[in-house]
Amino acid sequence: MPAQRYAPSPRAFPEPLPAIEYAPGEIVRKVQAKGELFFRGRIFRISKALRDQPVALRPTLNDGQFAVHFRHQNVATIDLRHPYE
Repeated sequence: MPAQRYAPSPRAFPEPLPAIEYAPGEIVRKVQAKGELFFRGRIFRISKALRDQPVALRPTLNDGQFAVHFRHQNVATIDLRHPYE
C-alpha cells in the first residue's frame, strides 16, 4: 500500500522562504498580478505564475533585447525594438 511506503522527507523546508536577491546593479522589476511587468514605459507579458515575484532584466548581446530571469532561470526575452510584445 502506498500509505505504508510513505516517509517524511528528512530535508528541512524553511518557513518562510528566503528573500529573492539579485546582483547589485541588475534591473529588477516586480511581476504584476496579471503576469506582466513594466519596463521603459511598456508592458510585457511574462507569466501569471510569477505574479508578485521580482525578476531581473539582463541585457543580451542583441541591442534592445533583455533576458528576464527568475532567480537563476531564464524565463523570457523582451525586445524593445518591436512596437508591441
